[in-house]
Amino acid sequence: MTVVRNLDHVTIAVANAANAIKFFELLGFRKQHVAMIDGGPPARYMGMPDMKAQHITLALEGVEPRFEIQLLEFDPRAPDDPGEHPTNLRRRGYNHLAFRVDDIATVTSHLMANGVNMLNEEMDYISRRLRFFEGPEGITLELVEWIDPDSGPA
Repeated sequence: MTVVRNLDHVTIAVANAANAIKFFELLGFRKQHVAMIDGGPPARYMGMPDMKAQHITLALEGVEPRFEIQLLEFDPRAPDDPGEHPTNLRRRGYNHLAFRVDDIATVTSHLMANGVNMLNEEMDYISRRLRFFEGPEGITLELVEWIDPDSGPA
């Protein structure tokens, strides 16, 4: 029995939505929908009945099934967290977001030409080429290129 079909979306709370949008546009995402959450059912659903936030949906163009990055920019802005930096991949909980690409070298060049910080050199692992980058708000993004098409998903 298949329990889930595919990844639908990832939601990221950001301090600067404009910077996050620019970053994800480099990867082919386009702004689809913007809404202001000011209390009401969406805020209650998220467990924050008094929440005020801009909710921005970015969709990856030209792919099936549809995949979205949803940004939340809170008002007022939450204070900076003095805790562990998100790119510390040893922390528990969320670790990183991975995107499959057809040509890791080309995407790497594109990201670096646009000022995105690469976190490591390329690694070959389990029939894949892998590379980490620092995304908006210090999240870690991984690029994955399958090098053995028979062992990876189509």
